[in-house]
Amino acid sequence: MRTLFCLIILALLVSGCIKKDLQRDSEYFNFDSLINAQVEALVKAKSTLTKSVLLNGKTDQSMVAMDSALLAQELDVFRQLDLINKPLYKNAYEILDGEKDSQSNLTIRRYKAKEIAPVPFVTFYYQNNFNKIKKIESVFREANSLYATERQMVLEFDDTSGNLLLSKYRLQGGQKMILSDSVLFDIEGIISLH
Repeated sequence: MRTLFCLIILALLVSGCIKKDLQRDSEYFNFDSLINAQVEALVKAKSTLTKSVLLNGKTDQSMVAMDSALLAQELDVFRQLDLINKPLYKNAYEILDGEKDSQSNLTIRRYKAKEIAPVPFVTFYYQNNFNKIKKIESVFREANSLYATERQMVLEFDDTSGNLLLSKYRLQGGQKMILSDSVLFDIEGIISLH
């Protein structure tokens, strides 16, 4: 009976350790948490989105009041940058920090891939300390036997009452499908607070 009890306790301890290993802490930067926090804050601020889409030379513009589902859907593409935190890319990025931006008063922190990766770099522009991020720039590349895509991504933030809120985002790039023409796109979202 005592042996069975010890085995059960041991099994629970081992499963707890395994579970803890599956829950990863963000090695570099938690984009998932950033997007979740921005969705919550922007919905609470009753923001509106003015979105311009240029797709293969055709332009469309729309303005919508934001709800959490719509905003989460809009920003979901930026969650792809969280790929840098996957175990496969642990120690795959060199972190360079403290460079002064020549075009502003901001400081730059750059995560640069040491080898070929879907996210070759992420550049953060921040003011005074890293908690005051003003802009994030990156590229996401994906290729397989059916298609190749590249997205240049930019997120810009404003300081609103001591909180950083997303004010603008931009996605530019293209996608080439096998046996078809390339699709070029330029999407810009400007978020206004009321």
